Amino acid sequence: MNRVMDLEVWRLFVESVRSGSVYSACEKLDLEPSTASRAIKALERDMGMTLFQRSTRPVTLTPMGTVAYEEAVKLLQQHTRMMARLRNDLDDMSGMIRVATYAGIGALEVTPLLVKFQQTYPDIEFDLVELTQPAPQGFIDSDGKGVDVIVGYGHGDIAGIRSWYLGEMPFICCASPQYLRRHGRPVSPDDSVNHIGLTYVSAFRKPIAALVRDGHSLPLKWRKTITFHSVLSLKNALVLGAGICTDLSLYHNLAELKDGTLEPVMDHWSAPTKSCFVMVQEDSLRCRKVAVFAEWLAQKEKEMMDNMRRACSAWL
Repeated sequence: MNRVMDLEVWRLFVESVRSGSVYSACEKLDLEPSTASRAIKALERDMGMTLFQRSTRPVTLTPMGTVAYEEAVKLLQQHTRMMARLRNDLDDMSGMIRVATYAGIGALEVTPLLVKFQQTYPDIEFDLVELTQPAPQGFIDSDGKGVDVIVGYGHGDIAGIRSWYLGEMPFICCASPQYLRRHGRPVSPDDSVNHIGLTYVSAFRKPIAALVRDGHSLPLKWRKTITFHSVLSLKNALVLGAGICTDLSLYHNLAELKDGTLEPVMDHWSAPTKSCFVMVQEDSLRCRKVAVFAEWLAQKEKEMMDNMRRACSAWL
């Protein structure tokens, strides 16, 4: 290792000058004198210059040694200030937290929680970005910037990532009353050949190809399809009576199922549920604001998931 880049050797050098000798510096820094002496000589060798004038008693600095001492003092002071600031930032409940989630739930589900958390911690700032890749790749956004917290589908055994399991997100097949009056009500996936399917495609999702009930699977074979790349556009078309949807998560259709704007179809046939998580890289949890926020967010999201499933237990 090139000693020029070793901060601890510079610390030894500065303390040797202040204490008057390498031996005195060793007592303060708890170092072996022979090890310290070799380190100073290696520093001089790697720099290609002499720092101490050893022909005098007491040992004094050479002209270049004086320059090195003055700059090394500034360097160590800057390092001390940097570490103090980093330690303060680790404990500080202020500053930016970057959160990534799907566009479809960012505005409706996550944003209200960010506002609520900020009411408790007004010095916290948020940057909510669209999740474009699953974890762990999703911890870098499309602009190459780091992400602190991810809310999304996944699994809980990714190395280096702490995951809070929120529950299973159901998908309930549904259509608008207008559509069902015009086209009839499908009973099973076999009936899809007579219907229009509204499907969703994203970086995380492919159109649902089959539905499952009591361990049995049947393929979907729509008469025709309309494909969407936006959950909100799909939902709008669904409510307008454009077709039947198997791809919409319960989060997006629960209110409409409860008030009758949408009706469940294909009794208890559904796409497999998806596991939902709040995810944070382990290193980020050293930052108190991220750890506090992630714990709080996971609790609120889990409560929401539990309430949703209770509200729709008759359709699951």
